[in-house]
Amino acid sequence: MIVTKGLHIGYKSSIAEVQDIKLDAGVYILIGKNGSGKSTLLKTIAGQLDSIQGAIEINGKEIKSIRKSNLPKLISFVGSKFPDVDFLNVVDYIALGRSPHNDFFGRKTARDAEVIDQAIDTLQIQDLKNRFTSQLSDGERQLAAIARALTQETSIIILDEPTAFLDYLNKKIVLENLIKISAKFNKCILLSSHDIDLSIDAQRPFLVVRKDTNTIELLAAETSKNTIISIAF
Repeated sequence: MIVTKGLHIGYKSSIAEVQDIKLDAGVYILIGKNGSGKSTLLKTIAGQLDSIQGAIEINGKEIKSIRKSNLPKLISFVGSKFPDVDFLNVVDYIALGRSPHNDFFGRKTARDAEVIDQAIDTLQIQDLKNRFTSQLSDGERQLAAIARALTQETSIIILDEPTAFLDYLNKKIVLENLIKISAKFNKCILLSSHDIDLSIDAQRPFLVVRKDTNTIELLAAETSKNTIISIAF
């Protein structure tokens, strides 16, 4: 689903080189020091930033050949900050994920309602539907944001620090839900995290930013905690 070739990421100049990787359906966890390029990598793969060099293929197509308006049908992106919007209830917030599939007037269809209900059921957040987003806890906001991404019906979901600011129980709930979603809907999910222990427990493949060379490489799920720490930190 995601393939990189000779990829260098950054803004005006390269800050990290990505080893050639191929990510199929499954959950992948991106690990690295602050400022090492994790968010830059995620935004580049999501098409929000141009690469400095090299290529990214999304479902077999070079990302630069895909129209920007079509990217939200292929990739869902969940940022690290939840938008502060007063008087927006959860079900309407989740419904925003259907925008790429709606017509010019944003009219909702029976299919939209079905997908929204399915996302709410998958995340088991029926009790949040009619609450305002401003009333949610951090953990509830993350679940709502993931539900919104799920309604986009993309094969790829990218999340920037989805467990940041959450307590351990909510971190665990969010990660378990992502693993369940990937398996149930055959999605490629890539997320960044600082939670080494939780990530190790999840037994998923890692993308790690090497501290000495600032290269990003794919490591097997069985990689030990000590090895990951020695490489990244």
